[in-house]
Amino acid sequence: MRHHFSVRPLPVSHKRNLLWWLVLITVVWFAHQSPRLSVSAGNQNQSSLTGIENQAFLALVFGKVSHNSDLAISARGFEEDLMAIKQAGYHTLGLTQVERWRSANNPSLPSKPLLLSFEEANRETIEIVDPLLADLAMTATVFVDVEQLEQANIHLVSWHQLELMAKSGRWEIGISACPGGDDQGFADPAALAQKLTRQRQLLEQRLQISVLVADCSRAWNSQYGDGSIIWSQTLNEAGLSIGFVASVAAANYYDDPQTSFKRMRVSKNWTAEQLINQLNNYQPRHSELIDQFDLPPSESAWIVDNGELIIQPRNLQLTNTVGEQGGLISLAGSEKWRDADVEVQLNQLPEGQFWLSLRHRVNQPTIRLGVANGQVLLQESLANDVHKQLASIDVSESRLNLRLRVIGQRATAFLNGQPLLSRPVVMPEGANQGALTLAVWQPQFAQALVNINQISAKPIKAKTGLVSPLLDQNSWQQLRETADQLTTISPLYFAWQDNKLQQFARYDNALEIFARYHHLKFHPALVIDPHTPFSDTPLIAEQLSNWVNQAGFDGFNLVINDSMLDDGWRAFLIDLIQRIKQTGKTLIVTKQDAVQPQTPIRINNYLSVDTGSFFIH
Repeated sequence: MRHHFSVRPLPVSHKRNLLWWLVLITVVWFAHQSPRLSVSAGNQNQSSLTGIENQAFLALVFGKVSHNSDLAISARGFEEDLMAIKQAGYHTLGLTQVERWRSANNPSLPSKPLLLSFEEANRETIEIVDPLLADLAMTATVFVDVEQLEQANIHLVSWHQLELMAKSGRWEIGISACPGGDDQGFADPAALAQKLTRQRQLLEQRLQISVLVADCSRAWNSQYGDGSIIWSQTLNEAGLSIGFVASVAAANYYDDPQTSFKRMRVSKNWTAEQLINQLNNYQPRHSELIDQFDLPPSESAWIVDNGELIIQPRNLQLTNTVGEQGGLISLAGSEKWRDADVEVQLNQLPEGQFWLSLRHRVNQPTIRLGVANGQVLLQESLANDVHKQLASIDVSESRLNLRLRVIGQRATAFLNGQPLLSRPVVMPEGANQGALTLAVWQPQFAQALVNINQISAKPIKAKTGLVSPLLDQNSWQQLRETADQLTTISPLYFAWQDNKLQQFARYDNALEIFARYHHLKFHPALVIDPHTPFSDTPLIAEQLSNWVNQAGFDGFNLVINDSMLDDGWRAFLIDLIQRIKQTGKTLIVTKQDAVQPQTPIRINNYLSVDTGSFFIH
C-alpha cells in the first residue's frame, strides 16, 4: 500500500515516535562532499574515507622503454619506477575496474589507484615491461596502431605476441586513434567512427576480448569543431566507452567525462623519487598545503596552464610569456574543491594584475581576489569574461596578505587580516566546485609578474546544522554564532517507520528564513528506522523524488543507521543521489556511526556536524 503525505510537517504530537526519535538519533558523522585527505602509503581503505564523487584515479602514460636508446626511458629506470610505485602503496587497476567503478553497483576503487598505459605496442618495450608486471603483480593498458599491426611493422609486437598479452590477464588492449601526424580523419567524424569500429571489431575477433578504449595523444585541431563533443560522439558510435585525450595532467574523478580521461606523461629524465613526488602531488588534495617553495621545481604542486613559473627558495614567480597577456597556474589535486580557504603573502606589489580564485573552472563564473592599479579588488568573474566589482581598497604598502575563504554559497575576502566587507558576498550561480588558481595579466602584452613568498591553502569540511524542528533560545544563539561556518541547515522533520512516513513535532518557519538570509542550503531530514526492510526503498525513493521539487527545499538529508549499509542499500542510495542530482537538487546521506557513543539529540537542540554525501566502504 502506498502512502502519500504532506511535504510540510504538521503541528501534531506523536509521543511513541518522539521516544523512538530520542533513542534513534545519535551523534552523526557526515562523509563530506569537498575533496580532502591524501591517503598515505599503506592505507588500504581509501574508499571508506571519501564520498564517491570525490574518488579519483591517476593514469600514467609511458613512451618507449629501451636497453640502449638515449631517447627512451631506460630499462633500469623503468624497473625502479615500478618498484617505487609498489613501495609507495599505489595499486594498479584496469579499464574493467574503471567501468565497474563508474556503475552504481560497484563504486569502490583500491587505495591510491593508478592506471599504467603505454602509447604504443613497441616490441622492445613490451619485452622489458611484461616480465616486470608479472613479477610485481601489476596490470597495464597498451594502445595499438592497428594499421601498423596489420602491416606487420617489425618494431611492434606481432599478432601472436598481442594475443599472449591479452590472455595473460596483465594487459588490456586499446586503440591508438590518432597515431603519427595524420589527423585528416578528424575532419570527418563519421569516417573516423567507421575506422575505429572496424579496428575494434578486428581486435576483438583476433584477441577474443572486449576492447573498451581509444586514445588520442595530440591536441585537437579547433578547425574541426568542438573536440570534446566530437570525440565523445565518435567513440560512442564506434562502440568504445572510454577515451583518453591530450590534456594537462590531473586526476580522473567519478563525475568526469569517461571519454576524456587524462594522463600524466612520464619523462625519461625523472628519477623514481621524482615520479612518486609527481603522483603524490596530483592525488586529490584533502589536507592543508603550506608552500614556502623550499622544494625543487620538479616536486612543485603547481600546474602551469600558461605563462612561466619560476620556483626558488622562499619565492614563487609567475609571469606571462612573450606574446601573451597573462599566465595562470592551478594547485594540483584541487580540481574538485568546494569549500576552501587560501592565503597568499606578497612582499611587493605585482607588475600588472594578480588574481587568486577558488572554484575556478574554464568558462565558468567564480569570485576572485587580487591586486591591480594600486588597489586590492574583489570581483565576480562571469562566464563571458565580464568582471563585476564587489569591493576595492587602496593600498600603499608593498607587503600584502590576501585571503579568500569560500564556504557554501558565501565568499569572504581579507586584506592583512581584516575583511574587505562587513558581510560575505554570494557566489555566482554555477560556481559550485573547481580549482585554486593564481593568475597574472597585463593589457597591451606588457610584462605581468608576481612574486609570492608563501601560500597556505586548505579544503574545508562542509558543515551542516542538524537541528530539531523547534529551537530554544540557547540553540538559536549557537546557530547564529556558527552560521558563517555552515553550508546547510537540516531540521529533523520526518522519520520512516513501519513502512510509512512519521512526523515528529511542530516546526518553526524561522529556520527556513534564517537559512535564506545567511545563504545556507535548506535540507529537511528524514530519519530511517534501522529496522526498515529493503523492500521499502521504492516508496522512500518516490517520496524523496517528489519532495525535493518543493519550493524552499534545496534537497533532502536522509539519516540512516550504519548497520543497514549493505550492498543493496549502498547501491540504492548511490542511484538515488544521482537521480536527485539530475533534478538540480542534492541528497545528503547522513551515516549514523554505530561505533560512536550514543548521545541522543535532545529537543530544542542544535548540533553542527560535518556534511557530505554517502560513505562507501
